Amino acid sequence: MLPAISSADARLQAVMQRLQAGEPITLATLGGSITTGYAAQPPRERGWAALLAKSFGPKVKLVNAGVSGTDSAAGVQRLQSQVLDAQPDLVIVEFGVNDQWLDPAVRGSSYEAILRRLLTAKKPPAVVVLGLTQQGNQARDAVDIQLKLAAHYGLTALDFGRWMQARVEAGEDRWAALYDEPVHPNGMGHQRIALALAETLRAAARSQVAPTAALPEPLYGHAHEFTRLLTGDTLKPYQQHGFTRGGEVHPEWTGQQPGWVSIADDAEARFLVYGSEVAVFHAESEHYRNLEARVDDGAWVLLRGQVPERKGYLGWHYAVIGRDLEPTAHLLQVRVKRDEWAGSGRPASLLAVMSAGIYPPALRPSDFVREEPTARPGLIPANAALLRWVGRVGPAPLPPAKLMAWSGSELRARFTGRELSLEFSSTHWGTSHFTVEVDGRVHALAVPGNSRAVWRLREPLGEGTHELRLVKRTEASMAEAAFHGLRLAEGGQLLDPPPARPLKLAFYGDSITAGACNGDVAEDQYEDLYPHDGTRAYGAVTAERLGADYLGIAVSGIGITATWDTLLMPQVWNRYAPRLDAPAAPPDPRAPDVVLLNLGQNDHGFPASKGQAIAADFGARYLAFVRQLRARYPQASIVLLAGGMTAWKEQPAIPRALNQAVATLRTEGDAKVWTYTFQAFAYAHPRIDVHAQMADELTRFLKDEVLK
Repeated sequence: MLPAISSADARLQAVMQRLQAGEPITLATLGGSITTGYAAQPPRERGWAALLAKSFGPKVKLVNAGVSGTDSAAGVQRLQSQVLDAQPDLVIVEFGVNDQWLDPAVRGSSYEAILRRLLTAKKPPAVVVLGLTQQGNQARDAVDIQLKLAAHYGLTALDFGRWMQARVEAGEDRWAALYDEPVHPNGMGHQRIALALAETLRAAARSQVAPTAALPEPLYGHAHEFTRLLTGDTLKPYQQHGFTRGGEVHPEWTGQQPGWVSIADDAEARFLVYGSEVAVFHAESEHYRNLEARVDDGAWVLLRGQVPERKGYLGWHYAVIGRDLEPTAHLLQVRVKRDEWAGSGRPASLLAVMSAGIYPPALRPSDFVREEPTARPGLIPANAALLRWVGRVGPAPLPPAKLMAWSGSELRARFTGRELSLEFSSTHWGTSHFTVEVDGRVHALAVPGNSRAVWRLREPLGEGTHELRLVKRTEASMAEAAFHGLRLAEGGQLLDPPPARPLKLAFYGDSITAGACNGDVAEDQYEDLYPHDGTRAYGAVTAERLGADYLGIAVSGIGITATWDTLLMPQVWNRYAPRLDAPAAPPDPRAPDVVLLNLGQNDHGFPASKGQAIAADFGARYLAFVRQLRARYPQASIVLLAGGMTAWKEQPAIPRALNQAVATLRTEGDAKVWTYTFQAFAYAHPRIDVHAQMADELTRFLKDEVLK
């Protein structure tokens, strides 16, 4: 009754030959409650996995990685620790039933990622796909995807629903004999699954071996091959109130630690997360209440913990909070939902945060198509009168192009038409990363150094008027790019630009202000600058919250008296780029309302790395630089900042210099100068969670003290 098998993959046949020769093998099974043996008595001894292992004799060691209530999205998160670390020879992958309840936009990618990670492991096992359905061979959406993937990768698969249905139609079996309820097979059902699998594996051993082929391209993308699991000690909010450690843990998930639980109506927690997809793994029960969550400023998503059908037992759910995100760092906010259960004292809990789409640079997706520049007419030049420029943007070597060096440099425009292309060149070695925001949707663009190209937005836009923001993210010392202009669809027109923002802030600083490393997943690194995003540094975030234009002049490693490179801030602060051959910029056409200075970290850090003290004249030179700022911006409010990292805590000369500068200037009659020391800080470069806290502090301070 088995489907015909015309060929088997070489790994599976080799494993079966070893088994027939009496050699020991390790069999791993990965799936949900059916894989655990649920409804067989006792489950771990009479479930299909145990029965299959026993049928092949004592040389088979079984690693049963079935976890009730989990689907392939949670399965790929536990694949390494529960399956691959055991170095199995053969892996049978289930999830047909639970993936039917998994978000349809996820199930193909997550299941495929399990297969790909198994097939690309250091010691790749043989892999068999087990397609299970509920009673009656329904529903099949998830199983059909899994069988399609098995065929794509040349893997042996058992379509148990069709195998069983054929027996039923031949009068040899009854679905009702195998199920006491619609979802889980009973003891006899487990026996049938084990029998069908044993026959499938033995048939594969006898069949012709298909030639081993290179791993094909994925059908559903790479996102779930690159995941991150936050649970236990790693699930640590950067801000929270009302939550405590605790809540139910999954009894079958080995090594799992408690998450966070609350009975408070106003409980809220915020987490630093990464990836293009962010999900919360949480429990469901008739006794729980609901949560809701969002990523960054996205829509709130219900986390349904209160499920009346879960009577007397817990369910578990992978709830997607953000999808199709930019594959970088994000902020996740979770709170107790205020609904009819307010004041009930019922608990709400989350157990883990699961992310996918943390791509390596070579696989990072792009919304743009690279094309060669053309001399055909239609290029709207960078100096067009209807383009609004924000920040310090200067002349490029090939006029009328504009040099975009400093992070935060911004172009704003409005246009019609369904197409958009941007033309850049660069004679700098570094890759410039940009945010291209069209109608509020963010597209990341990487412009390589030493190149010239046109970057066309891949997907056509809708009809009507569109608004464009082009913002440089990469700091100026790492990459520069010249913007030559943009092209629109035939008949598209440039319209009057968005109005100027009513407020302007100018920031001068070092790597903290530049946003260096603020999206790095682990240690600080400078090999891939994509996650280093100046638009998500505290200064740019503060400007956004205040509805202000942003000018950011920031260089990693720089100081007033010391530097990790060759230049000091007083040498480059007024230039179009942080190099001595860059021209000085004339006074801003529109002066900033507030100028903020955050330097001192490197004045302390660089000499300290050599066992030396901060320069004895740091205070005097700091004051001299503040005087230079005042001369350029005579009407602006000036705020002298300290913090974000730890120099101001370690070196008292830094806060002393700030306080003395303010005292001196106020004595001279300058009343528009303040100091502010951040409470939020990090020992390494701050990530976007710390930057968000710094922006919270600074926004409050500016509103309360400077802008009142």
